[in-house]
Amino acid sequence: MADWLKIHDLIVECHIGVFEWERKALQKIWIDIEIPLRTQDAARADELKKTVDYGSVVTAVRNHVQHKTYQLMETMAEEVAGVVVGQFHPSQVSVRIKKRSLPGIGEAVVEIVRGGK
Repeated sequence: MADWLKIHDLIVECHIGVFEWERKALQKIWIDIEIPLRTQDAARADELKKTVDYGSVVTAVRNHVQHKTYQLMETMAEEVAGVVVGQFHPSQVSVRIKKRSLPGIGEAVVEIVRGGK
């Protein structure tokens, strides 16, 4: 399958970090989500109901993540994948969590791929 829905740089603010001082203030996290899908039926019909609504994906992920506290980006990635698979039922999902809070690096990234239905 060569068609993809890609959501890049979804910005959420949440409490994340191993250390107490990290979790005291909200931090910006950037999330990338990639879902393989067939676009032909949606394109022919020009109907949103025949594809995955990226606005709904963004809302579901943002609502889940911004109300939680995490120690690890790995935990957040697993939960984001679970939200996407649980609500949108893709064959697989790729999730990248990016954090830009350490001096001297552009970003730290955790990427996972999980199967769906």
